[in-house]
Amino acid sequence: MNISWYGYRCIRIEAKEGTVLIDPYDPKAVGLRGPTIKDDLVLISEAAPEKDVTERINDEAFVIRGAGEYERKGIAVRGIQAFADSQQGRELGLATIYTVIAEDISVCLIGACGQEKLTPEQLEVIGDPDILIIPVGGQSALDAKVAAEFVSQIEPKIIIPVQYAIDGAKYEADKLDKFVKEIGLQPQTVESYRISKKQLPTDQTQLVVIKA
Repeated sequence: MNISWYGYRCIRIEAKEGTVLIDPYDPKAVGLRGPTIKDDLVLISEAAPEKDVTERINDEAFVIRGAGEYERKGIAVRGIQAFADSQQGRELGLATIYTVIAEDISVCLIGACGQEKLTPEQLEVIGDPDILIIPVGGQSALDAKVAAEFVSQIEPKIIIPVQYAIDGAKYEADKLDKFVKEIGLQPQTVESYRISKKQLPTDQTQLVVIKA
């Protein structure tokens, strides 16, 4: 499995079974080029994504926008209902947390969730993911402290932070340093992240920073 980050919350998972793109964005709004959308599955965690985003998705893609159980090309996806804010959705509405299983590796994507804590019901469905991909930059995402709390609740083997401040981006977010300090782990920085089931750590949590 290979994981790439395109800035903001946008992640691509390339597995033997197929490719999954999570939370593509409008390049004009985010200030980054973003990926060409040519994937087998496209997952959207916002309840109401911008029209410019949905119009760029390739016609052949299987688009998932909400809670439920899905399967495509041997890739299993579970959507878990969440709130996009800390006020039970009263400010920003609903969001979807996803778990993706491919190559026998489980990946949890927090996406647009803005809760201050995960519920026992959500944690039960999330299970024990190998990899947690989580926004950490605050503003319209979880901040460093709340993201660290999510990590403590989920206890993944690998943490991949997203939606923090990077050069050229228009979205407001804190720098990654805040989360690194909060989590207390030494980051491993890579251009893209390639991992197999047998390479997953067994005795410690790893923090992996993927360059956008």
